[in-house]
Amino acid sequence: MNFALNDDQLAFRDAVRRFAVEHVRPSVESRDAEERWDADIWSKMAAMGLLGLPFPVEYDGQGAGCLDTVLATEAFAEGSADGGLTLSWGAHSIIGSMPIVLCGTEEQKLRYLPALASGRMIAGLALTEPGSGSDAAGSMLSRAEKKGDRYILNGSKTFITNGPIGDLFTVMAVTQKSRGPMGISVFLVQRDFPGFRVGKRLKKMGMRTSTTSELFFDDVEIPEENLLSQMNSGFLRVGRATLEWERTVLVAGALGSLQYMIDEAVRHAKQREQFGEPIIRFQAIQEKIARARIALDTARLLVYRSALLKDQGKAAPLESSVGKVYATEAVIRSAYELGQVFGGYCFLAEYPIERMYRDARLSTIGGGTSEVMRSIIAAHLTANERLSA
Repeated sequence: MNFALNDDQLAFRDAVRRFAVEHVRPSVESRDAEERWDADIWSKMAAMGLLGLPFPVEYDGQGAGCLDTVLATEAFAEGSADGGLTLSWGAHSIIGSMPIVLCGTEEQKLRYLPALASGRMIAGLALTEPGSGSDAAGSMLSRAEKKGDRYILNGSKTFITNGPIGDLFTVMAVTQKSRGPMGISVFLVQRDFPGFRVGKRLKKMGMRTSTTSELFFDDVEIPEENLLSQMNSGFLRVGRATLEWERTVLVAGALGSLQYMIDEAVRHAKQREQFGEPIIRFQAIQEKIARARIALDTARLLVYRSALLKDQGKAAPLESSVGKVYATEAVIRSAYELGQVFGGYCFLAEYPIERMYRDARLSTIGGGTSEVMRSIIAAHLTANERLSA
């Protein structure tokens, strides 16, 4: 695969990074402390074309492919040093909206995508429940029952990014329990549907500039035209198609965060003096920085590979899982090691490395835990072994 970026891609990546440096980074420390999502910044992102970046142009999107969306996400995370807003953006444009792009009807696309691209509506994905995380399909309790020309939805979801601010949620619910994962359907649920309720806002260790909450559905009436894709095809068709995008694009935020941490560690190590000289001259410090850069380059290649496969119209469950495991574990490991470069200052909230360390922790949990990713990898390898036997 050729990972060389053309001039347009390099210019685009630089433009997104400069936008994030100018409009997002200056307020990230205060927004993190206040646990505040910023509507003004969101509006500027919409004007920049970021909110509908991967949407087709005929629905007011930018028509960006997966790799270009990865480049933008990486650049935004690096420039902003804001993991929470990067996550909120990904929850909106990728896991909240891409199901409509990939599986929606023409009517659904026309009704929702322009509003989502402009920022008039904010999207989110409602999959996880209090009792169903990694076993989302097998333990799901939310139910939708067909009655006339409507579906009646009951249940609850938790850990929903954009929950408190969202206008449209892609909701998965059981429609035929006896079929297990093949009995789950997906519905487009608007915030103003009677019976829909946003629960308490969840206080988090990191990603505090995004909003997260529970969602409740009490006899919510969903018009039959808001069924996404075919009945009972939600988890296997919509879920799989969307999760590969999530495990590629959202993971790119970890790449940008790691690049920012490396740059900050180098800058600090050049300025900080101990034993009469800058600590950048000490081999122990050099090794930590070098290891982080090796991890970044490796993770970047893995994530770019997944993105290129998606742009070629190919499934990438194995590649996206490999990339997610490596990139997310690398950013957590490197956040710790680069924190050592800062010494006691990494423990102070006024230093960005403290926030980056907290934000990184979610990466090996959200979008599929590292343990689940390894199970997917192993399943693909053993399946290939059986086929070749």
